[in-house]
Amino acid sequence: MCNQTQKTYFKGIRGIDSVSFSVQEGEFVYLMGASGSGKSTLLKLLYGAEKATSGNIMVCGYDLAKMKRKDLYKLRREIGIVFQDLQLLKRKTVYENIQFALEIVGVPEENMDARIRQTLTLVELADKADCFPEELSGGQMQRVAIARALVNNPRILLADEPTGNLDPQTSREIFRLFMRINRRGTTVILATHDQTIFQRFQHRALTMSDGFLVADESRKEVGSLQYDYHMKDFYIV
Repeated sequence: MCNQTQKTYFKGIRGIDSVSFSVQEGEFVYLMGASGSGKSTLLKLLYGAEKATSGNIMVCGYDLAKMKRKDLYKLRREIGIVFQDLQLLKRKTVYENIQFALEIVGVPEENMDARIRQTLTLVELADKADCFPEELSGGQMQRVAIARALVNNPRILLADEPTGNLDPQTSREIFRLFMRINRRGTTVILATHDQTIFQRFQHRALTMSDGFLVADESRKEVGSLQYDYHMKDFYIV
């Protein structure tokens, strides 16, 4: 997926540096690291919101270095994105928020309702279709954001700190939802700094620190790994 990828911002500020990894179709991968480690930058590069300064990124068969901005819609049809700030439309209902994701990729109106209802059922919000975001709990709003990312049946789902503002119980429920989505065959790449969830739901983990990929641990290895983001050292227990 990434080969020696680098992103440098104005005045030489490093976003990520020399990052290389690949993800198999159907994998569930954590992107771990403290705030500012490069997780969000990497996600933005994967869905084409930003371009790498150097290196290669291949996603769903597309070479992002060669992809023109006018062709990004092709990539976006393959990727669902759950943003850290959710970006729900406050004046639209739950149903309309999800419908909007179908409209922007040109799905015929007659095909929308069944897909929206099916997706709402998957995220356990079938009874909230006519509610507005302000009427929902934090966990329910997160489920709307996930539904919106899923309704186009993407091959890859990217999520940036999806439980950052949720209580522990709600966080566990959201992670179980991501696991159900993954079992349906969707590749999931989930950025988080929550080591409690990480230890409870063990999967492959890519760990970022200061813009570098410092560890790539398989599911079996993760169980014995503890990482102190501030000390930037690994401890095997």
